[in-house]
Amino acid sequence: MKELLFNLPDGRTLFIREPAIQKMLGYQQSNENDCEAGGILIGRILIENNHFIIDEVSEPYPTDTRKRHRFIRSQKGHQEYFNALWEEYEGRCFYLGEWHTHPEKVPLPSTVDRRGWRENLSLLYETDSLFFIIVGTEKIKVWYGKCGTGEIACMEGGWENERKTSKKTI
Repeated sequence: MKELLFNLPDGRTLFIREPAIQKMLGYQQSNENDCEAGGILIGRILIENNHFIIDEVSEPYPTDTRKRHRFIRSQKGHQEYFNALWEEYEGRCFYLGEWHTHPEKVPLPSTVDRRGWRENLSLLYETDSLFFIIVGTEKIKVWYGKCGTGEIACMEGGWENERKTSKKTI
């Protein structure tokens, strides 16, 4: 596994570190009975260039609602996780968005996903941008949202499952 790097429409970049990717991939819905999972994205905004780095992601908590085709994150657990990291990093980490899984190869956001993202973008944060990640069974997709305007754009690239089957010629 490698880290992911995305060029944002405004010239900045988003860098997702490997430990965060591995945590999310641990919840892929590979089996028929796997439920959706999700959490929050936590990271840094570099002072010198305003680039984003996602260092950490929270994992599902018992208070979350998890179904095959639905994930509802509760505040409890995720907020405590963020608070602990805030203390550990001496206030040098930020809420950067949300992630969850979908039981499809190449994930697409549902109407419910997009509505939730727009609501999230209408709130006040210490950053002007949020990110939304959906982990599919063969691909991770990332969306970039502008706070205030509610604009959302799918980022090019992402992760593709290197283990997916391919045709072999004999």
